[in-house]
Amino acid sequence: AKEVEGSIRVFEGWEFVSAVLYNGVCHGITAQNLASMEIKAFPADAVIIATGGAGRMHYQGFPTSNHYGATADGLVLGYRAGAKLLYADTLQYHPTGAAFPQQIFGALVTEKVRSLGAKLVNCDGKVFMHPLETRDVAAASIIRECTDRNKGVDTGSGKAVWLDTPMIERIGGEGTIEARIPAMLRMFMNHGIDIRREPILVFPTLHYQNGGLDINVDGMTPNVPNLYVAGEAVGGIHGRNRLMGNSLLDIIVFGRSAGRNS
Repeated sequence: AKEVEGSIRVFEGWEFVSAVLYNGVCHGITAQNLASMEIKAFPADAVIIATGGAGRMHYQGFPTSNHYGATADGLVLGYRAGAKLLYADTLQYHPTGAAFPQQIFGALVTEKVRSLGAKLVNCDGKVFMHPLETRDVAAASIIRECTDRNKGVDTGSGKAVWLDTPMIERIGGEGTIEARIPAMLRMFMNHGIDIRREPILVFPTLHYQNGGLDINVDGMTPNVPNLYVAGEAVGGIHGRNRLMGNSLLDIIVFGRSAGRNS
């Protein structure tokens, strides 16, 4: 263990096994050391689950932006302790993940690209949807274009659609891309693609878990006192869908609430 900021102890190389309950109240966790296989109890006045989503469990042929630890561990811990799961079947796809080149397959192409004027275009050069539709509509439209309608572009490792990034400069003037979305410009330039002059290929990327553990306004699970949840492991805040940017808002709001009340 090591101390961070003088008051926080960090235990590296441990993974939790279960919540410690007494009379239905959470009083800590048990965890296992991955090197020695030792199992140890960690007593606590409260436990906050902030383990993220489940993107790595739901591959289904799609890339994912989730880190390799996003395997629903926190949801399992909470559920086994007695917390209620909400909308566990709902996963959100970011509609524009990079589909080419293979080195950045699945990397997120920010929706700001479309808000600046880039259109989604099929293999016939036709715009097939409004560029500012919600994520579920946009992702479904792209998948439909590539499968049911056979209007996708062959990337060599699957189908995708064009995102007409040069249109941004036609609308906003030369230099708009470098000024407004420099990270996107750099990401593709690293692979020899100048998005100011040529469009890019995109396909939906598994991105966010809308479902998760039920909480009250304090960030605590109603069924298990002293067990709190924050971030993507929470369910119900966005219902079955989510608008861009709202996850950052709920992490700050409910993370602070869980921290203050635990």
